[in-house]
Amino acid sequence: KDCFVYYQAICDHCKEYSLWRVTEIALTSFIAEEGEMLYPDFGSAPLPAEDMPEDVKKDYEEAARIFIKSPRGAAALLRLGLQKLCIHLGEKGKNINDDIRSLVEKKKLSGIAIKIADTVRITGNNAVHPGKISDEDIDNLAGNMFGLINAIVEETITKPKIWNNLYQLMPENARNAAEAQDKRNLQNQVQNLSSPPTQK
Repeated sequence: KDCFVYYQAICDHCKEYSLWRVTEIALTSFIAEEGEMLYPDFGSAPLPAEDMPEDVKKDYEEAARIFIKSPRGAAALLRLGLQKLCIHLGEKGKNINDDIRSLVEKKKLSGIAIKIADTVRITGNNAVHPGKISDEDIDNLAGNMFGLINAIVEETITKPKIWNNLYQLMPENARNAAEAQDKRNLQNQVQNLSSPPTQK
């Protein structure tokens, strides 16, 4: 009769608990080498990004739980998560296409990231409109949407936070001087734009 060994673990980052079933034990030391996470149930999806907002994470985790049974449902939930992420980043949340373009104009999303966001948006939209994308393609695209959402969170939230933390480590007088210089440069740009062109 099979006998299973289970471990409870706690994440170093989020301090949340998880439950694992051991799948491989070292014969010499009897130490668990490999396991399968039973709770939280993410299936084959990667864990959500550490800085993912809680309301977005809720949709992400639900999508991960249902992905195997319903890739279309998972894709639709991830698209909803992207819309909530746009709101978290300061957008209106009424038109996800407009929100994504606005984030690019504000330089919160790069040219590469807009392609990532569009992939999530279009796949999520088509998941609830059968016939536009084949079931096989939906399965493949939906499976990659988890990593895409994490990539957007990393670009729009995690990296700016890291850069800001590094910036705050600089001496205060150096920061003040740099900010004053940036302010002067911006004022000069505005003045140049408002000045009438010189006649030749």
